[in-house]
Amino acid sequence: MRHNEIDGLEASEPTRAGDDIIGRILKVETSLSKAHRKIAEAILREPQAFAARPIEELVPWLGISAPTITRFARLLGCDGLRDLKLKIMGSMRVGLRYFEPLDQHPEQPEDIALRVAMRAQNAIVAAQRSIDLAMLERAIDVAIGCRILYAFGGGGVSSWLVEEVQNRLFRLGIHVIPNADHQMQMMLAATMNEQDLLLCCSLTGNNQELVRAARIAAGYGARTLAFTAPRTPLAAAVQMPLTIELTDDGDVLGPTSMRYGFLAAIDMLAYGCAVRRRPAAQEQLRRIKQQFITYRDEDDSQPVCD
Repeated sequence: MRHNEIDGLEASEPTRAGDDIIGRILKVETSLSKAHRKIAEAILREPQAFAARPIEELVPWLGISAPTITRFARLLGCDGLRDLKLKIMGSMRVGLRYFEPLDQHPEQPEDIALRVAMRAQNAIVAAQRSIDLAMLERAIDVAIGCRILYAFGGGGVSSWLVEEVQNRLFRLGIHVIPNADHQMQMMLAATMNEQDLLLCCSLTGNNQELVRAARIAAGYGARTLAFTAPRTPLAAAVQMPLTIELTDDGDVLGPTSMRYGFLAAIDMLAYGCAVRRRPAAQEQLRRIKQQFITYRDEDDSQPVCD
């Protein structure tokens, strides 16, 4: 075996507990010897089968000697075959669906478009059916009466959901401050008082930074609201949980349809606030439309600054 077979990786280099062994194999696969590449291909093709087979079965299955398999494991920084198997199983915890072939996915544009549209539709209907209407009414009342509405999120989808909260509510005359930086969220939460409302967005409800911010804000008297999943730490941490019973269908290549459900819930809040704040909300919208007609587009049938 070449000691420097993998560029920058030596056999003595330890793997950390959180290492993604599948990702490491993918990264170095082309640098491996022929025998080691055969082992790597077997792991990537059938990780569950590799992890389940004892060494006595791996040898004939792979056509590779037991010492070669052990050297491969150590080359990746594992203590041995058992350690390699444990790390493979750890990588598989994210879901076997990431290792599945792509034959179950649509190929034609019309099929792709149909699947996306159906998922979006299902998510919106699920949001409408699962949201607590009494809690929604309470949230509308608090939102239209607050001094400042702080909208906190984190991660890919929730970060821009809070921007959408601002986009929907500022035009109704509600002062919204969105933020997706957890350190700043903690500081902002410490400045809130009884006149403020904190709105948190989290698709999973497991964001501990948002839970902390909600508790800090509540400790200073602010009201707290969350668009999130039911039976989660964030739902339990706020006074007004607007929970949405949504799950992805397991297609790892498709964009999460959950965001459509959360957008629908935000629109429910915004529409309720608009109705309750009329005619003041109408005047805000008229002013915005006046400026767009004057400076951007004379067609007054276009959406308001969207």
